Amino acid sequence: MGGGGEDRKNPCPGTFSRKLVSIKVMGLSSSMKNDAQRKQILGADPDLPLLQAMAKKDSSALEELYQRHGPRLLAYLSARLEDAGLAEEVLQDVMLSAWQNASRFRSECRVATWLMAIARNRAINAFHRQLSASSAALSIKDPNLALIGKKSPEIEKVGAYEGVQAALLAISGEQRETLELVFFHGLSLGETAYVQGISIGTVKSRLHRAKARIREIMESEARSNE
Repeated sequence: MGGGGEDRKNPCPGTFSRKLVSIKVMGLSSSMKNDAQRKQILGADPDLPLLQAMAKKDSSALEELYQRHGPRLLAYLSARLEDAGLAEEVLQDVMLSAWQNASRFRSECRVATWLMAIARNRAINAFHRQLSASSAALSIKDPNLALIGKKSPEIEKVGAYEGVQAALLAISGEQRETLELVFFHGLSLGETAYVQGISIGTVKSRLHRAKARIREIMESEARSNE
């Protein structure tokens, strides 16, 4: 094929080349921006040096990570499993997984978020094992939803306020878990999406529906008390 054939296919090869370069530059710029944002987030993550030390098999780093996040993770697990002994076992499993996979941490989120995601997955697995060992499990159609529908101590504290308890019980377990991760564990929308394995759009939708439902119930109760 000669050069003339190429010109007939693309009458403006110079323009096409400039567009192609522009697209590549834009893609590179976007990639660099994402990398910069990731580095900015992780650069401020106080747990990242611990994970890097764990990747080099520094057991003291694992102990420090446990001290920092163990209590919060245990509270999260205890609320979902309703068995203190099992929650402690699952926590040990979470920390063991962190130890074994420290070198494979892909820096997609903060270390604390990564640990929460591991804890959630391990809790679901443990809950499934509980169900399979119980004859009562046959009456539960979706054990995953049964697990995430449980209320944490933080949710219980809020529920102590008049009217809020009923409102929290009225929303779905998925919505309640999303509320907990965002408002009580302080996760961003992106981090909550990472932990729950859903899109940011779904997180926003759950929060919107949950807040709207809670507001509706609270306003209805206020009118009934007038």
